[in-house]
Amino acid sequence: MKRDADFWITVLTRGLIALLAGSAILIIPDMARTILLLPIAIAMGVAGLAGYGVFDSTLIFISSFMAQTSRVKTALRVQGLIGVTIGLLLLSVVYNQVRLEWFLSLAALQAFTAGIGETVVARHTTSRAANHWNYAAAVVAFVFAALYGLIRIRWAADLTPRELSWAIYMYLLAFGIAQCLTAARMLYEDREFLTT
Repeated sequence: MKRDADFWITVLTRGLIALLAGSAILIIPDMARTILLLPIAIAMGVAGLAGYGVFDSTLIFISSFMAQTSRVKTALRVQGLIGVTIGLLLLSVVYNQVRLEWFLSLAALQAFTAGIGETVVARHTTSRAANHWNYAAAVVAFVFAALYGLIRIRWAADLTPRELSWAIYMYLLAFGIAQCLTAARMLYEDREFLTT
C-alpha cells in the first residue's frame, strides 16, 4: 500500500506541476507583444516547456518503480525516457533553432504517449470504480494529441504567440486537473481501504 500511495502522490505532483507550468506560459504572450522582449519570450517559452517536459518525464520514470505490474512499469519507463529525451534535445541541441509552434508537435507527441501510459495504468488498476477515474487523464491526453496534431498541420503558421500559448495552457490545465483528480481519488480510496 505504501508504494501505491507513493505512486499516486507522484501523479498528484505531476498534475500540480502541469498546472504551474501552464500558468507560467500565460506570461509569454504579454512579453511577445513588444519587439524588444519577443526573443526573450520565445527563449523563456522554449526553456520553460522543455524544462517542464524533462521534469514531468523524470517523475513518470520514477513512478515506474512504484508500479505493480511489469506492463505498467514498461509503459511508464518508455513514456518517461521519450519525454526526457525530447526535453534534453530541445534544451541542448536545437535550442537556438526552435520555434514556438514546434511545441504543438511536441505537445501532440507528449499527449499521445501520456494517453498510452495513462491507459495502461488505468487497465491495471485493481478497483473497478477507480479505473473510470484513471481513464480521465488518458481521454484528455488523447483528445489534445489529436487536436494539437490538427492545429499543427492546418493552422500553425497562422497562430499568434498569444493563441499558441493559450493552446498549450489549455492542455496543461486539462491534463493537470485530470491528473490531480485521479490521484486525489486514488489516495482517498487507499485511505478508506486502510481505515476499514
